[in-house]
Amino acid sequence: MNHYPLLFNFRDKVSGDGFLASVSVQGRGLAADEDDGWWMYGVEPGDLAAGGATFAEAQCEFRKTFTSILFDIAEDAKDFKTFRAEVNRFFKGINHPTEEEWNAAVLEVRAGKITSDAISKSLPTRPANSPRSVEVKLLQSFTLKDNVLEPLMAIAA
Repeated sequence: MNHYPLLFNFRDKVSGDGFLASVSVQGRGLAADEDDGWWMYGVEPGDLAAGGATFAEAQCEFRKTFTSILFDIAEDAKDFKTFRAEVNRFFKGINHPTEEEWNAAVLEVRAGKITSDAISKSLPTRPANSPRSVEVKLLQSFTLKDNVLEPLMAIAA
């Protein structure tokens, strides 16, 4: 089984109770070609995994799983401040055993034993020590004052 160390950038817009937020992350993941298909595991954030028959399917499912987690956090958050804190907590949760596999896979790539050609001809290469970050911005807030009752009909003249 080969492991492939990945860096990813995801951006999402997430609606919560009274707010619309932008979430941007630069994280790490580990792709694995396993007996039952391809799997992607989060390293940072570490609390997610998804699989598929192909690398492309696993990548798509991983992306959807990440966004679903953000939606779940938003559903439970009472306000934007809580949402931002929980997203930061989620992102900083590193999966240490998977991180060890990720570091070993980086060494395999550097030694030329593993190339991205096995998973995609179009994957660029970036330094393993590229920045990791999470940024949660408030795009818009909503309050009860935003509710306006407008006339539904009028006579045209």
